[in-house]
Amino acid sequence: MIGHAVFDLDGTLIDSAPLATAILNAMLEARGADARVSLGQARPHVTAGGPRMVEALMGDHCGDPASALSEFRERYAATPTPADCLYPGAREGLEAMARGGTGLAVWSNKPQHLCDKVLAELDLAPLFSAIVGTGPHVPLKPDMTGFDLALSRAGATRERACYVGDSDLDYELARRAGVPIVLMTHGYGDYTARWPGAVLTDGFAGLPRIVTRLLADRGPNSA
Repeated sequence: MIGHAVFDLDGTLIDSAPLATAILNAMLEARGADARVSLGQARPHVTAGGPRMVEALMGDHCGDPASALSEFRERYAATPTPADCLYPGAREGLEAMARGGTGLAVWSNKPQHLCDKVLAELDLAPLFSAIVGTGPHVPLKPDMTGFDLALSRAGATRERACYVGDSDLDYELARRAGVPIVLMTHGYGDYTARWPGAVLTDGFAGLPRIVTRLLADRGPNSA
């Protein structure tokens, strides 16, 4: 094992914005609202996590935020994960990293049960030694609790890890944790922004090489 790559989920491995948009519009329709959410409106909010996204995008039609969030998550859990939400090359890139000796884990702002559901339905779960989402004791990013929990469950350390994400939240998490960050530019971030120290890539073909280099630069495996 040369080290561990911890992955964000939404905007990094999967494009969940179309599904989230469809669910939000179904909720608006059920409330008799004329307003609809466009895919372009949804994308910048998806990475922030459900609580912020639902309230921001439903606006005055949200009602009680907690109730709306619960409804959104119930609808999400009841909807099969579209096979085409997986970014092109993601499966092959993950498999190549695993074959090359990189341990894989997930730390996402998605609730734990939805992380487990999505990765199981996409048949990706067996590739990861740890899958961590948010919950009662795991706050949203950029809090580092979930990141450290993923590393602990994977038998890894920050000293031999990097993070792969797509947004400013992911960048801030990596900065706080003191680990290298790879940003996937197919995601939901503002890639015109400055990201000192970040490695940007537009797909998975070169990701195994990037991750191997970043982990090698961390020094000998001390885990």
